[in-house]
Amino acid sequence: MNAIPGFADAAADAPAPARLPPDAERRIHAENIRTVYLYTPATALLSLAIGALIVWTMWGAAPTTVILGWAAALLLHQSVRIFQYVAYLRADPGIEASERWGRRYLYAVAAAGLIWGSAGVLFFVPGSHEHQAFICLVLFGVATGSMVSVSPYPAAFFTIVPLTLGPVILRLLMEGDKPHLVLALPGIFMLAAILGFGWRISVVIRRGKLRRYENLALIEELSREKRLAEEARSAAENARAQAEAANRSKTQFFAAASHDLRQPLHAMGLFAAALSEKVRDPEVVDVVNSINASVDALEQLFNELLDISKIDAGVVKVSPSSFAVQNVFDRLRMDLEPEAFEKELRLRFVPTRAFAHSDPIHVERILRNLVANAIRYTRRGGIVVGCRRRRGALSLEVWDTGIGIPTGEQARVFDEFYQVANPERDRRKGLGLGLSIVQRLSTLLGSAVTLASRSGRGTVFRFTIPAGTRPKQVAAGPAAEKPGARDLSGATIVVVEDEHQVREGMRVLLSGWGAAVLACATIEEALEAGQAGQAPDLIIADYRLREGKTGVEAIDALRGRFGRDIPAVIITGSTMPVHLDEAKVKGFHLLLKPVMPAKLRTLIHFKLRQAA
Repeated sequence: MNAIPGFADAAADAPAPARLPPDAERRIHAENIRTVYLYTPATALLSLAIGALIVWTMWGAAPTTVILGWAAALLLHQSVRIFQYVAYLRADPGIEASERWGRRYLYAVAAAGLIWGSAGVLFFVPGSHEHQAFICLVLFGVATGSMVSVSPYPAAFFTIVPLTLGPVILRLLMEGDKPHLVLALPGIFMLAAILGFGWRISVVIRRGKLRRYENLALIEELSREKRLAEEARSAAENARAQAEAANRSKTQFFAAASHDLRQPLHAMGLFAAALSEKVRDPEVVDVVNSINASVDALEQLFNELLDISKIDAGVVKVSPSSFAVQNVFDRLRMDLEPEAFEKELRLRFVPTRAFAHSDPIHVERILRNLVANAIRYTRRGGIVVGCRRRRGALSLEVWDTGIGIPTGEQARVFDEFYQVANPERDRRKGLGLGLSIVQRLSTLLGSAVTLASRSGRGTVFRFTIPAGTRPKQVAAGPAAEKPGARDLSGATIVVVEDEHQVREGMRVLLSGWGAAVLACATIEEALEAGQAGQAPDLIIADYRLREGKTGVEAIDALRGRFGRDIPAVIITGSTMPVHLDEAKVKGFHLLLKPVMPAKLRTLIHFKLRQAA
């Protein structure tokens, strides 16, 4: 774009603020041209009034033809200006056309400057100081007034003022005497002052308009940022809603998948247990034991995968309470000591009287995974589990003399499916999910698992939980009967299961234990079987039955049929917490598939004894 006449200097004096539109300078130039055009009617009337005053004052002091000629030129010029003003309003030019109209205005003010400047020469009456002073006063007044009407357009202002005052100042200097020099020198000073003030006015006007455009640009930028922020917030809300929906879908998927996948595993475990009760051939017993071992391994796989999914989905709850750490140690020792003994390892739990305040189930699960992991990766020596008091908290520690973890791999052992010494992916060494579950559970408890290890020398895992107080003593009841201390002879058990294989496996297993079994596929069949005799001693029902019915409905129906709270057990493959809450409300126990026969038998003994 070409430089705007008389405006580039003003731009240099007042640098434009940031964030301006690209065409801000051209918009301001167009606005300034419009401003000076809008002053045209007022300046035209004022010019004609001043011209009339000059004609009246100079009449008789100057030649009549000169006065009339000058007055005619002034009248013609102001008429042309009014015509030009009307044409400008009709054209209402945009930014591009404003430059052309600016040049026309510049020509008009140049003509005005020549007309006013000529008055300083034509009406300079020799020997009449009064007339000379009058014309000087009028012309300096016209130049001063131009600061208001023409200074927004600097090119026009710096054209009209010198043309108006220059001739009269030059005429005074030409006289050469002292009185005229006294008028000429202040005139020169006034010319410089008017030009300076006009320049400052033009700069102030430009700065004000630049500031306005900057404010408009800032408002537009703020509006855009607000709009973008709203869009980002809306996108974040949508992403959060999608993430929540994905979590819900994942939880529902695992709940449904766990039921369908556990069902055949559950049936296989029942048949294997029933078979082990009947066979005596050592070779067949070995085969059955292998089947049971495979079922145990599959159960561990399901539990680890589902544990991770439940923790990530946020459905695992923390229920802190005070408990004795030694009780956790005792349970772990009973469960894990045979495994350590089989590998010829020493497993020692350092006795402790400490009480902790945390979720005992999650704490036991963390320690169980850490100890099992230590047994798996220790070839000789042993494992020591202990509890230390540290600044009002308890540090639970598992030490081993195993293979150790190289420094570069210590941060990765908590990743899913990562195992330091199992490149061949031997499933007997686990899946590499135990430590990942440990880390998630410890985070859930507000703690963090740390480790220290030396390759070939062993490893120690630590995590800290709050210290607790001794819980209130509960009066001890009669000694519990040991699981398996008696069979189920004389007990009548109703089994409600819609899967034929599972139902048949349950019938064979319970019959082998001596119970009378009424195996039913639907609630209606269970009610029909119950009408023929006395109330059963126990109800075992699968949670999901045909046609959208549930085992809870079957239990309610049978209890209603016989008018008593028959002991009941629900077996399900779903891990949804709502099922556990429902079981607590209804007063029955919940078992998760696949159910290990020993666990089922223990629970049956407990339920029957509790009912008695």
